Amino acid sequence: MMRELDYAKLNNPCIGIGVVGYGFMGKVHSNAYLKIPYTYQEPAAYPLLISMCGRNEKAVIDTARRFGYQHVCTDWKELIEDPSVQIVDNCTPDSMHAEPSIAAVRAEKHVICEKPLAMTVAEAKEMRDEACNAGVKHMLCHNYRFMPAVRLAKKLIEEGELGRIYQFRGVYLQEVGHEPSEVLENVWYAAGTRSGVLLGIGSHIIDMARFLLGEMEAVAGMVRTFNTSRKDSSGKTESVTADEVNGALVEFTSGAVGTIESAGVSTGRKNQLSWEINGSKGSLRFDLEDLNHLHVCLDKTAVQDVRGFTNISVTDFSHPLQSMILPPGHNTGWEYGHVHALNHFIECVAADRDVAPYGATFEDGYRIQVIMDAIVQSSSDGKKRELLF
Repeated sequence: MMRELDYAKLNNPCIGIGVVGYGFMGKVHSNAYLKIPYTYQEPAAYPLLISMCGRNEKAVIDTARRFGYQHVCTDWKELIEDPSVQIVDNCTPDSMHAEPSIAAVRAEKHVICEKPLAMTVAEAKEMRDEACNAGVKHMLCHNYRFMPAVRLAKKLIEEGELGRIYQFRGVYLQEVGHEPSEVLENVWYAAGTRSGVLLGIGSHIIDMARFLLGEMEAVAGMVRTFNTSRKDSSGKTESVTADEVNGALVEFTSGAVGTIESAGVSTGRKNQLSWEINGSKGSLRFDLEDLNHLHVCLDKTAVQDVRGFTNISVTDFSHPLQSMILPPGHNTGWEYGHVHALNHFIECVAADRDVAPYGATFEDGYRIQVIMDAIVQSSSDGKKRELLF
């Protein structure tokens, strides 16, 4: 006998989702929401895809239909005004993060925003202050915090397995702009909002360093643009000021030191976020291009002759953030960082829990913005910058 499902009688409530943006990130987030109900045995709430917003009506209708949204609109104000939308997910280009997010928190909607939080420190501060004053949940989507291997690393550090942390070395490298003749539209950091590499992916490695080692207190940075002009698809030459390579020496409040780098001209690197942490009792190493493994070296290894890095497959049921549908040894993909991140935010909304410390809040986003600004300023005058938050 066929039975109609009554969602109101489910133990798990439903929560209305409105996504602003239908591009790469809008699709990634939509896919994550669809995966949540069968990734977790008892999700805190079932995400309902209520509305998707985009400026191109034809394109947004096509994307919304594919993911099963109930409504579409071309004005994000309509999405925010919809009473059935409880979470506003801002997947717009970097330059559009501030206005819709601020409007949403003023409307008492919970907000998750793609990184970087904003284009400037002042803009990020306003977003943070507005979200905190509104008393809503707010999260910046630093999805790499939610990779199982990264969360295992966080656990080992918190349990003191590495002893005193000495140093952190982290990079985020891509090759997208390495060829000077590549047309402007194909180089994401130089086209569109022209945000640059530091804002685009450098923010990720800065967040990773803070997430694992704690706050930074000083930086000395260097920022470079090698390809200062590119031709667009019509053949017109455009000037490029967006940074292509950056690096910084960093000091943590714990006393640890480190280096962070990001680049869009690293030939051969498709999407390499990697880091190594060295401590008095052990070391850890991770590479996003091998995201299901964590390389672990602990001083307490019993046999001295074989002490060194062990390649751990972080896929057992005892490991953090494991999907119920995948047995041990069955690797998860890049998209699961967003599945876990968005589920975490939904849990925080449904159960009225704090987004921190595992999720990045708008406060984290503001502090990352301060750090990035300090790196740029340090590069301009060659002086170390003390970080003032």
